[in-house]
Amino acid sequence: MRRRIGVVGAGWTGAVAARLLTDAGFAVEVLEKTSVVGGHSRAETMNGVVYEPNGAHIFHTDNEAVNEFVNSHGLTRPYDHKVLTEVFLSPDDDEGHLLSWPPQVEELKELPVWPTVERELDSLPTQPTGDNFEDFVVSMMGRTLYDLFIRDYTAKQWGRPATELSARFAPKRVELRRDGHRGLFRDRWQYFPPNGINEVIESVLSTVSVTLDSEITVDYADRLGQDYDAVIITAALDDFARCPGELEWRGIEMRSRFEPTDDPGGVLTPAYVTNRPSTRVPYTRTVETKHATGQQIGGTVVSEEMPGAPRRHYPVLTADGANERRNAELGKKIADHFDIPVYFAGRLATYRYINQDEAIADAMAVAHRVAAELGG
Repeated sequence: MRRRIGVVGAGWTGAVAARLLTDAGFAVEVLEKTSVVGGHSRAETMNGVVYEPNGAHIFHTDNEAVNEFVNSHGLTRPYDHKVLTEVFLSPDDDEGHLLSWPPQVEELKELPVWPTVERELDSLPTQPTGDNFEDFVVSMMGRTLYDLFIRDYTAKQWGRPATELSARFAPKRVELRRDGHRGLFRDRWQYFPPNGINEVIESVLSTVSVTLDSEITVDYADRLGQDYDAVIITAALDDFARCPGELEWRGIEMRSRFEPTDDPGGVLTPAYVTNRPSTRVPYTRTVETKHATGQQIGGTVVSEEMPGAPRRHYPVLTADGANERRNAELGKKIADHFDIPVYFAGRLATYRYINQDEAIADAMAVAHRVAAELGG
């Protein structure tokens, strides 16, 4: 008799883990609390225009196994993602300057603040230092660039001073470029599917049993223990454990609007993603997915990313690591409710700030572990 595996959540991690275990001979069922699969990466349409209700999701990876997997499910269309940032050099500036993100030294040399920036760069330590996000980034690029590009964006995004945030994710998210590389990512493989990621994740799940509108929590531990030989949880643990407020999350709301265009390929913003760090606007960036899809349609959708929504989009990684410790405690508490093995994987369940390819790598790792420990 085949071993039975329940997977909670049909985002990238849940979908990939379920597919790999199905292919390995397990009887797998995915339990998804919403009416669709794909999680936060999912795209939608408005008047026929593809847009992203949970923010920009560009697939990129250096992981060869991950790349081969997504290629096998139709994710093959190359896309070189470039981001712009609008900065105001002084409170009196009427118009902002559109600059590359990450900041490019060659572009910065054209700004009137360059002499100050240059002096600060010359006085930086050999390696960035600091336990909190602000100190680390200032030691990476100096105070002036930090104030222009980072300070207010971070305050809007996280709703708290950057001195309270961990420096651990700074090296992954912030960079000062001196080599002229304009793309946001340096990964070997970068893709954006013309219709959004939905079709790819649906392909991954095409051979897997999926039950939608199934909000499973720790209260169902006995039932899950009867139905399955093991459970993989990819949901947020405070949600799964029915203890809202136990973990800090930072959510966003995409205020999206359709705008007609005369040109079928027409767009209204300067880039797919344009960061807006200034406090002159309440949102952190605009997202216009049509830049990435290349749709030929008489219209576009522009989204303003408003921070602070009551949703579980981003874990709040504080300098003291309190939330990560609490997540680990919740994992133990949940596992103790079950009489079967429980595994945790993915961004939400492990309370990590990770990309799509890392979520897939998590899925591969947990699928390998389940197969090794339970057998086919």
